[in-house]
Amino acid sequence: MKKLLTILSFTIFILCFSQEKYVNDATAYYNSKSKKPFGYINNPSINEIYINSDNTFEMWMRPHNSCFTWQEFKGTWKKTSDSITFSNHYEVKEADSYEILKKNNSDKFTILFKNDSKKIIANQSIYITYEYDFDSKINPDNSYEFTTNKNGIIEIPINKIPNFDKVASLKYKFQYKQRKIDSYITESDFVNKKAKEIPKDIVVVLIENPKKETVVRTVKTILKDNKLYILSSNKTKTNIKDFHNEWKFEKLYTKE
Repeated sequence: MKKLLTILSFTIFILCFSQEKYVNDATAYYNSKSKKPFGYINNPSINEIYINSDNTFEMWMRPHNSCFTWQEFKGTWKKTSDSITFSNHYEVKEADSYEILKKNNSDKFTILFKNDSKKIIANQSIYITYEYDFDSKINPDNSYEFTTNKNGIIEIPINKIPNFDKVASLKYKFQYKQRKIDSYITESDFVNKKAKEIPKDIVVVLIENPKKETVVRTVKTILKDNKLYILSSNKTKTNIKDFHNEWKFEKLYTKE
């Protein structure tokens, strides 16, 4: 009897649930006529919009280069007359740490670790990886383990770093309480592209309680003659840096 009720409930769900699909494949993976085959890199377009009868939606970006770069977004929608508003939210988090860099002419890196309350992080195991310039074709060696002294400091002599002139950044990693902390020390724009020398005097500041904020994305549309017209796309602003790409839409999407 229980099995019968389960099957009956599932059947009712299938019968009640419906989905509408709206498409504009101008920048989709399978559209060989696209004018900008590499446009996905900085600002990919939404290619498909699925409107579900339970007031949820799915949006898909399907960039040209590979299905591994496809992205799916989910949220809820509401309809007023012929207007449909889509809403989606995600969380942004403050970085676990940041670095203070000072230049000097030392023959070694001096790295001080402390938290944002100025408490020294002593006797802490730290793993350092040397990240090389991409054009050098040098792969990073295994991480090197250091331990901070009673003053929270580790020192790395320059002559102990293989191919130091090709090093673009220093990656540090350590376990702090229940958290895994990792980041890069560099003054270049990219961690694997050397543009500037790394300063030798470094302070790594750990954020004990990183802040979090919720971002809400809202897309307003008009549904007319089986076409979904995009009117606007906005998201709330945050005090924390938001690295998520803006959504990019075509002007309209056609029902399939």
